[in-house]
Amino acid sequence: MDDDQRLFDDASRGDGAALDALLQHHLPQLHAFVHARLGAELRARESSLDVVQSVCRELLSARDSFAFHGAERFRAWLFTAALNKVRERHRRLHAGKRDVEREAEAPADDSLRAIAHLLTPSQDAIGNETARALRDTLAELTEEHREVVTLARLAHLPHRVIGELMDRSEDATRQLLARAMLQLVRGLRRRGVDVDRWNLVS
Repeated sequence: MDDDQRLFDDASRGDGAALDALLQHHLPQLHAFVHARLGAELRARESSLDVVQSVCRELLSARDSFAFHGAERFRAWLFTAALNKVRERHRRLHAGKRDVEREAEAPADDSLRAIAHLLTPSQDAIGNETARALRDTLAELTEEHREVVTLARLAHLPHRVIGELMDRSEDATRQLLARAMLQLVRGLRRRGVDVDRWNLVS
C-alpha cells in the first residue's frame, strides 16, 4: 500500500509514467476481480484480460481529465469501472440472445490462476483445481455477496468505501462481508478445499 500511495501521489501531480506504473501495480488484483465477476457464460465469449485492458485504456486515454481524490478513491474508481465494464458485456451478451452454451470456452490465459489473489497475494500459491473450486464457489454466491467479497478481498477497499459503493453503512458492510465469507468457506469445503490455512473468516 505504501508503493500504491507513492505512485498515486506522483500520478496526481501529472506524472504519466507513475500512472502507468500504478495501473501495472493493480493489474493482478484487477485481473482476478474481473475473472471472478465474468461468470461462465461470458467467459465463453470474453477474456478477462481483454476486459482489464479495455478499462486501463479508457483511463489512460482520459488521464488529462481524471480527478485524483485519494488512493482509496482511485482504487474504488478502478474496480467499479471494471465491474461496470463486466455488466455492460453481460447486457450486450443477453441482448444478442447468443447461444453461448454451444461455443468453446475462450482461449485460456492465466485468469484461473489470477483468482487465487482472493486467498493469497501470490497467485502461484494454489493449484488450478483449488482455483477452479474458488471460481465455482464464487459463482454460487448471491450478487451482493460476490460484490462485497471481491471489493474487500480483491480490490482491498476499506469497509467505509465499500459501504458507499453499495449504499450501506460501514457496519452493515462488515456484517455482509462476514456472512459472504462464511458462505464462501462452506462452498469451498464442500469441494474438498482445505480453507483453514487461509484464515478466510478472520
